[in-house]
Amino acid sequence: MSSVSIIRCDDVRFVKELYPRIRPLDEVVERYRDAIDNLPPIAVAREGILVDGYHRWQAHVRDGRAEIAAINLGNLSDAEIIRESIRRNAEHGQQLSRADKQRMAAYLWSALAYLPNGERVDELAATLAVSRDAVERWTKDVRQSERAALQAKAWDLWLDCWSLRDIADALGTSHETIREWTVNKSADADFLTAPASRQHFDIWQFGKSDKDAGQQSYFGALWPEVVENLLWFFTDPGQVVVDLFAGSGTTIDVAKAMGRRIWASDIRGNHYSPHLPIHQHDATSGWPNDAPRKADLLFLDPPYWKQAAGRYSNEPNEMAEMDFGDFMAAWSKVCAYAVNHATRIAYIISPTQESDGSVIDHAFGMLSPFIGGRPQDHWHLERRIIVPWSTQQATGQQVEWARDNKRMLKLYRDLIVLRVGE
Repeated sequence: MSSVSIIRCDDVRFVKELYPRIRPLDEVVERYRDAIDNLPPIAVAREGILVDGYHRWQAHVRDGRAEIAAINLGNLSDAEIIRESIRRNAEHGQQLSRADKQRMAAYLWSALAYLPNGERVDELAATLAVSRDAVERWTKDVRQSERAALQAKAWDLWLDCWSLRDIADALGTSHETIREWTVNKSADADFLTAPASRQHFDIWQFGKSDKDAGQQSYFGALWPEVVENLLWFFTDPGQVVVDLFAGSGTTIDVAKAMGRRIWASDIRGNHYSPHLPIHQHDATSGWPNDAPRKADLLFLDPPYWKQAAGRYSNEPNEMAEMDFGDFMAAWSKVCAYAVNHATRIAYIISPTQESDGSVIDHAFGMLSPFIGGRPQDHWHLERRIIVPWSTQQATGQQVEWARDNKRMLKLYRDLIVLRVGE
């Protein structure tokens, strides 16, 4: 049993959130002042947090006493402090009101989240000395909020390409429940509604970018509207999208908002967006072990060759730092295994304009890995979409040079969409 010691009244810490009573009773404090020398010790826990004896402590404060007898219960958790406070109030002193118990039921319900729901009800009924029905009534709102939060977490993990079984294990619920939640959520009408940026032609022009997806300050960050339209035209809700050049994570944010499942990686992992599930993987080294075996859409947004030199990383296989031959060889490696793991592949690239004004048409050259092969593996060019740059890509001097030398400056990217088979 803990021993009684004398502590300073000023060292008692009252934490409102851990106090079971909604409102202390002034008349009780005054009554205790009249019997102040005969009051039992208060109880405190870690760092002097008051567990039991608010009215006794306040009686000492009002009476000008500098010290008070206390029992130190040690390093209790918040939940343990509340439960001990309730238990002690049930045994002596001013009993908790019905409103006090109702408030504590909601708080303790969350604190006992490690227990199955049935055991939580039993535990609270015993702690508060009330019926199970009372506990269930008092915790109805918090249970509904908790269920909604659990459903939201399950949905988020499913969109991250977790299996139903793994989600069920992580959240402590059944596989069937997770399946029901994800099926119901997949039918959300919002996922079947075209995005506000929806394009009607094969030249995609956007007036203004949405800054909420990915980190748009990231060099080479793709406008979310490009991803929105790509997913709207070429995927359905619930389908799997894989992005092996995720960068700052624009594809992740857009895909989830549109109800598409997404698995993303980058050579530097989530270095730029640590809050997003971007796996670390070198796209030239083979299909990621943790990725889904088959993607409904594989999206590739590689560095635009030397246009991106020095902008990303110094990793050994960083494609932005390669000469043209190595760049194309690396691209062929990516495509060689990608064709076995996707039914649709889309890539976006900008042509490179050389100093003499000539242009390397990467979009055309990067089609080479998809030409030939077995007849059943034949890839069809489904769409070539022009995506003009939305920001200035040339200086005034370059424009002047082009005018004087009868040259044209590039002002667009190509978005190529391919599909396997018929």
